[in-house]
Amino acid sequence: MRFLIFIITLGVMVVFAAPAKASLPYYNPDVGYTIWLPKSWSEAGHSYLKWAEQSQKPVPVQGDTSNWKAGYFSPTDGHGRSLLVEVKPGRRMSTTAISNFNRFIVKTLSRMSDQETFEAGRSKVVLKDATYFKEKKVLRVEAEMSKAGQTVLSLTYIVYTRTGMLTFVGYVDPADVQAKLTIDKAVLSLYLDDDVRY
Repeated sequence: MRFLIFIITLGVMVVFAAPAKASLPYYNPDVGYTIWLPKSWSEAGHSYLKWAEQSQKPVPVQGDTSNWKAGYFSPTDGHGRSLLVEVKPGRRMSTTAISNFNRFIVKTLSRMSDQETFEAGRSKVVLKDATYFKEKKVLRVEAEMSKAGQTVLSLTYIVYTRTGMLTFVGYVDPADVQAKLTIDKAVLSLYLDDDVRY
């Protein structure tokens, strides 16, 4: 029954929502979410996720390594646009705990941004913006990261759920405004399954 309601809801959204017309829905039943991305994006296979883990893409909020459970990328533009998903299992956090955790993240990243010296091989992180969307239970962190002379813009979204946290991390060229807007739109309109939603 729940699956039928999901299919009907998905159909209504595709028909009536203008943004959905130019996008494809990707449903991840293992994690419990649906995300809409442009048709030029593709779902990442297991080999891509393994490559992302081994390449140790810098993640400002979680550290330097992650266990990616899903991913999406835009192979046609050549700019390295990608969106990776990590699952942090746990429990449903209280509003106070979420607020405290958000403050901790922002303070940590602000402190990292102020540091002038960094350990060899680690990324320099510059915090650009941090916004909490209370109604969506999503913390959005925007940071520029430089490593080995290359700079990438990281868009990190911590989505608080009943079963812990989902972390979506987008990587785009700092000058690629369209990719930034695409990822913002996709993650902030994310649809979570009933048993995952906060």
